Amino acid sequence: MSFINDEKERYAKLKSVLFSPEAQPDGTYNKKSYPFCLADGYSQENLNESFRDEAIEYFKERKITWHDGIDLDGIKHCLPSCHLCCSQTMCVNTLFPMTTDPELFKNVFQVYFPEMKEAIPFHTDQSLSDGSYPYICFEFVGEKTHFEGEKKWPQRGANCTSLDFAFFFRRYDGKKQLVLGEWKYTEKYKSHKLPPKNEINQTRWDTYKDDFKIWKTDKPDIPTYENYFVEPFYQLMRQSVLADKMQREKEMDADIVVHLHISPKANREFSDTFTSPIFSKYGNTILEAWRSISPKDKFTSINSESLMTVIEQVAQDDKKSWADWLLKRYGWWR
Repeated sequence: MSFINDEKERYAKLKSVLFSPEAQPDGTYNKKSYPFCLADGYSQENLNESFRDEAIEYFKERKITWHDGIDLDGIKHCLPSCHLCCSQTMCVNTLFPMTTDPELFKNVFQVYFPEMKEAIPFHTDQSLSDGSYPYICFEFVGEKTHFEGEKKWPQRGANCTSLDFAFFFRRYDGKKQLVLGEWKYTEKYKSHKLPPKNEINQTRWDTYKDDFKIWKTDKPDIPTYENYFVEPFYQLMRQSVLADKMQREKEMDADIVVHLHISPKANREFSDTFTSPIFSKYGNTILEAWRSISPKDKFTSINSESLMTVIEQVAQDDKKSWADWLLKRYGWWR
């Protein structure tokens, strides 16, 4: 059985433990009813109760749409998806408590970025209700439009080169580092095929080609441009060239910009499927291959199992119940 099917089956059994009785019946997704979805009208329970309202308000105030989100009062996608395998809600469930807790943020991510000295508030984001700024920004698109093909200022989380999350910190050497993060959960791309060069969308081709040339000059042995136009390589390419460009242009006055990818080690359908076969010679998994060819060697990855285990280990006091819930909700390997 695939990872996503395992998760769907696990959730069908866990509903009675994790959610209210009203949310437990089958829910509607793409006009069909499924046991791995929350009941209609209860999609907000996809988020942890301790910060549910704050997270929904964060997205609403910034006009960020929820992926496959639920409409309410004429506002499209203003509530989270009812699908329990949604990667966006997993990202928010795992990271949102760190938006206002710099010590928790530091204790978690210093494990993976030992050069981190202190967290820096994300002033490029809007302020929170108390006037402070978050330490993690969701659906980050940058301070400005970086690509010619994206001249119109983008909506966060839709129709642009964006990141699921981002954070900023000062290093022990005094440099400031911006981390651009992508989050995966049950995604897989087996059905995709690499299109012939003459069938690649011209706007997509033109948008990234100049920045790809800079990357290719630095690393001449990477695959040629046409090999990247299939997922997940197209997304990896866009985000890596964005990180490289942000570093060159001193986005947020950052000295270093890193591209971070977080996904389950257990999701082999994602990690082991080379939809663009040429990349398989650079590593045994997609992320291993990407690490070896990424611009300026600024790509890194964390597996979800490790991250949640670290959270469990460092969470204290009022964060303990959230950490316990997180492992109950997403602890597929336990």
